[in-house]
This record gives sequence, C-alpha cells and structure tokens, in this order.
Amino acid sequence: MLWLIWQMWFLLALALGIGVVIGWRIWGASPDSDGRSLAAARDEVERLRRENDDLHRSLALARRDRETTGQPIAAAGTPAPPAIAEPVLGEDEDDLQAIKGLGPKAAQALKAGGVVRYSQIAAWTADDIAQWDTDLGARGRIVRDDWVGQAKTLSVR
Repeated sequence: MLWLIWQMWFLLALALGIGVVIGWRIWGASPDSDGRSLAAARDEVERLRRENDDLHRSLALARRDRETTGQPIAAAGTPAPPAIAEPVLGEDEDDLQAIKGLGPKAAQALKAGGVVRYSQIAAWTADDIAQWDTDLGARGRIVRDDWVGQAKTLSVR
C-alpha cells in the first residue's frame, strides 16, 4: 500500500490541489463574501431598534397621560370613555382566577384597575380587550383563552 502511494504521490497532490481550488471557488464566491447582506441585516436591526424605542416612548407617554387623567387614551389622543364599569358597593368580588389563563398577577392588576366581577370582563369590547392586553402584557392571551366568553359563562352562575 505504501508503495502505491509512493508511486502516485503526484496524482494525489494534484487531486488535493484541485479539491482546494474548487472549495475556495464555491465558498469564497458566496453572496455574503462582499458583506452587502450583513450590512443590510445590520441596517434592518437598527431600524427595528429605533422603531422599538419609539413604541416604548409612545407607550410611556400614553401611560403618563392615563395616570394624570385617570382614563385610557384613545388613538386620536382624546380621553376615551372609561373602559370598565365600577363595581357596585356592597357586592362581593368574584374569583377572577377561575378564568382559565388568568393568573394571580393578572387578577391583582385587574383588581387594581377596578375589575372585580365576571360581568365586567363579560362586557369588554374589542378596544377594552386590546387595552387590557397591553396593560397586562398578555400578548394575546385574553383572546386566545377567551376570557370574555369564560366570564360570560361564569357570570350566569
């Protein structure tokens, strides 16, 4: 075997050289080799970062306005009507955690916002759902778990 390699060293070296050249041409000529797509990706990341910062700024302003006025802010910048009905004095609070997907932190935040009855959640509109989804950081869970439908069912009992 060693004798065969000794006799064919030139052909083996030539095959190795051809393999290196072909590999260099294949991987060296990729579209990313000039860095254009990398620069485009960095530009897109920077654009998204700026957009995210703008959204955080608008959210902070909306929260500040809501805290000062005590009402949610509508899209046009005018105060919206109160999104939640106040509980009737003397009524007991419902156990909001009976709603699937509504945990203790969300129940506490709802209670702090004045929502203590199933009937209040059952009366939510699409705007109310969007506002509470943002306030609670629920990321669509209110719709996915159908809190309004569950609250309607529970408020009938």
